[in-house]
Amino acid sequence: MMSKLASQAVAGALALAASLTCATSQAAWRVDSGQSTFSFTTTKAARPGAAALAEVQTFRQIDGSIGDDGKLVFDVDLASVETNIDLRNQRLKDMLFKVADHPKAVFNGAVDMRRVQALHTGASMDIDVSGALAISGVARPLSASLRVVKLANGALFVGTRLPIVVNLKDYGLQDEVEALRALMNLDVLAGSAPVSFAVMLEPQR
Repeated sequence: MMSKLASQAVAGALALAASLTCATSQAAWRVDSGQSTFSFTTTKAARPGAAALAEVQTFRQIDGSIGDDGKLVFDVDLASVETNIDLRNQRLKDMLFKVADHPKAVFNGAVDMRRVQALHTGASMDIDVSGALAISGVARPLSASLRVVKLANGALFVGTRLPIVVNLKDYGLQDEVEALRALMNLDVLAGSAPVSFAVMLEPQR
């Protein structure tokens, strides 16, 4: 049986490990959703031979952080989709994203913290970030070309240099796209969309 002294030593070691884990995962920067934008472009055609119509849609609520260890987590509240048409918003939430079961799209990746920390105020750098995007419980590899600008208060402004094309077929949502197309009586409803964002990351200490 473990002695009292040994038990205390183990408890102390576990407490130290827990504190180190918390410190490692502590956010260095966090998304300020009120100063950030996230958009995607949909393409549709009403009838055969008709010119395609592209429309820019947005998500109003985004979140995320970069940790001291360079781990990046970025998520989008799918229920915050805004197409400027209430019925279309509801259809996307219920029929496509099924937000009751999968409320968020989440990207996990990593950045080189040495480059980020070395960035001088007012300077910018271009980085390529690789990771995985999860939508509707399905995760797929995804890469993004980004520009990072360091601001005077230590905040980071991060934006896409090139749109990120997300194909919903990769996430098993082709049937949902087809159901929307049929319901809206469209000839074409694209199952892929270019995504762009401009995100403000505020320092946490």
